[in-house]
Amino acid sequence: CLDSAPGANHTHDTMRTSAAAFLTAAFAALALASSCSIPTASGLAEPVEERPDAVFTGFRREEVKRGVVTFVAEAERAEYFQDRGLLVVYNVSFEDRGEEGGAAEATGQADKVVYHEDTGDAECSGFVQIRSLAEDVTFETTTLNYRSASQTLEGASGDAVVVKVGKKLFIQGSGFFADIQAKAFAFREGASGVIAGASESGASKGEER
Repeated sequence: CLDSAPGANHTHDTMRTSAAAFLTAAFAALALASSCSIPTASGLAEPVEERPDAVFTGFRREEVKRGVVTFVAEAERAEYFQDRGLLVVYNVSFEDRGEEGGAAEATGQADKVVYHEDTGDAECSGFVQIRSLAEDVTFETTTLNYRSASQTLEGASGDAVVVKVGKKLFIQGSGFFADIQAKAFAFREGASGVIAGASESGASKGEER
């Protein structure tokens, strides 16, 4: 298989749906790529400074449906720790091309992703960006954790998440939480936003906690 919440909500339901769906697909593809290319093992917590059991470069995974490529995940380097059941992937990028294939509908990238084989959980860190091209929405942060059992996404406490909707709406908040099944997200520690006006008279600012 391996090739070479409750809270403030300032965005449209369509944007929330596409972003949550893309995040789910991104982590699912990463899980599938690791499970079909590396032996199964039980996992513990975070990796320690140790030599990996296997190292891959040019890590790539494609999902093909009805003869068309619908999803692509690539990474510069992947390290597998068998005793811990961990796959650590560096400089990873995702591209969702939709059911019909063709041009990307959504993209994502992360400096580092740690995937846990036993739980299906994953942690993204460094520069993390998820973008829905169809809705012209971008999420940017430094930490994003996916919990498979609850189908939720969480940012680290105190870490800012920036949401950009087009070129006019900017939201920044902390305590980010997303319920993928409910297709909604919120900022538990407060958020503020800026709506750029069409004229040069200034911008409209608001804050909600």
